[in-house]
Amino acid sequence: MKASETSFRNLLEGSKQFKVPLFQRPYSWEKENWETLWDDLMTLYDENMEGYHFLGPIVTLAEPGTPDGISPYLLIDGQQRLTTLTLLLVALRDILKRQGPEFAEELHELYLINKFKKGNDLYKVLPTQADRNFYQQIVQEKEVEKRSRIYEAYSFFLRKLEKGETGHVNTPLNLSRLKTVVLERMTLVSITLNDDDNPYLIFESLNYKGAPLTQADLIRNYFFLQIPKEDHDQVYADFWLPLQEDFKSVARGRYLDELTLAFWQYLRKDGVSLKQNQIYQVFKQSFENKGLNALQELKQVIEFADYYRRVHFPETEEEAKLARWFKRFRRLDFTTCYPLVLNLYSDYKNKRILLMEFEQALRFIESYFVRRLLCGMPSNALDKVFNTLYRETRERRTSDLVGALRETLLSLQRTQIWPDDDSLKRSIVEERLYTDRRNDRVKLILESLAENLSKEQVKTDNFTVEHIMPQTLTDEWRAMLGANANEQHERWLHTLGNLTLTAYNSELSNKPFADKLTYLAEKSSFALNHYFRSVNAWNASEIQRRGQYLSEIAIQVWPR
Repeated sequence: MKASETSFRNLLEGSKQFKVPLFQRPYSWEKENWETLWDDLMTLYDENMEGYHFLGPIVTLAEPGTPDGISPYLLIDGQQRLTTLTLLLVALRDILKRQGPEFAEELHELYLINKFKKGNDLYKVLPTQADRNFYQQIVQEKEVEKRSRIYEAYSFFLRKLEKGETGHVNTPLNLSRLKTVVLERMTLVSITLNDDDNPYLIFESLNYKGAPLTQADLIRNYFFLQIPKEDHDQVYADFWLPLQEDFKSVARGRYLDELTLAFWQYLRKDGVSLKQNQIYQVFKQSFENKGLNALQELKQVIEFADYYRRVHFPETEEEAKLARWFKRFRRLDFTTCYPLVLNLYSDYKNKRILLMEFEQALRFIESYFVRRLLCGMPSNALDKVFNTLYRETRERRTSDLVGALRETLLSLQRTQIWPDDDSLKRSIVEERLYTDRRNDRVKLILESLAENLSKEQVKTDNFTVEHIMPQTLTDEWRAMLGANANEQHERWLHTLGNLTLTAYNSELSNKPFADKLTYLAEKSSFALNHYFRSVNAWNASEIQRRGQYLSEIAIQVWPR
């Protein structure tokens, strides 16, 4: 490896191209980073050409030259700095153009492009495919997507230059001097690797300076390490980039974390138990043991990751019946079921089960979870249950997969049990259900009970959970509850029998029961509140009676 200190001018001069490899993340610097660079630049500008500012290392790997004379380099480390500096030069070019085209042309032709070259060879810096189009549009002064991070960086420096900020009052920014500062007074150490150095491993070892690599990053890098180099661009464009963009569209800045979770679920589909920080190592072992070629494995991973995206982000599921179930699981915060649900989704997509069968399976899965929730059973046993449930169901070797799933759930014992009707009815009356932290779970349960009564989907977007006996007792409520009011309040406040949904929550608050009854029995069209048309008082006995009424509905909504 060779290392030498150089200026930004020397780095860019000549027919060169610095190409960001596929294993690097898209451009990620933010306003805080741009502000720091601008402040450093202004400090250097104020020093009247006397100082230098060290930007850090640029690590590259020289590639064979092109027939038309371009010297290409893979940019292993330093893509954020180099991309940002060239975007600063683009902004400076666009401001200089207003003073005279000759100043702008010099900057453009010497430091932004390789004059007379075509296609991708035209650009001195070539970002990853995810950023490439945005970057090229800005350099070529074309219309660009303004929500891209690349455009935001360019726009930041353009605004700074337009304001002419120097930090000194009434001192305009001398653009010619600024150009010299950027090109000659900002220095880097250029490190060029040897041909036998592995760029993937070098990148990983250097990564401690930046944001840690996610498990998804490591898996992507591993894939491209196995795929022939000449196929990288095509495989990236055809497979990895669409996957990445699909996840970006729903998870935005968290898309790599969600991809990591998707890969975690892929590895767990056969019942393997592993922690999230083990994904990469287990993936490598699995890949080597299977003996598949990298492209075959990549296709399988992407297919399964797409199932995860549809289940976890239900708005992306095209089949309305499935989207409804996935939304319910999301509201229940029921991700522990994913190893089973994703395997069933694979069966459905590959026509091993029908939509009707998939729905019935989802109904049993939700029933298992909700019955346990209503019975106050701990959820810490569920990871182990769902990690192996698909495999255990398949081991029953029957063509009736849904029936086999039900039998497997019914066979679970002790801490993993699927509560029966008697246990469910007793618990609905007696168990505390409401908590501020899991409010949407309670809302979904109440919605589901109401839908069973009205036989149609209930729209409750503007509804909230209402405690009929309020969370804060007033004198009127103490009088209604009678003796031991505080004990009754503590015991029955958060049970299902004391909860409903209403659009009048802020108006009802701590009002006496007679006032609440006017809303619930007369003004509310919500099916679950029709019950109150035959109620005259509210106390512990009435709460238990309503709990019994709701429990009879619950065993129909969540069959066993």
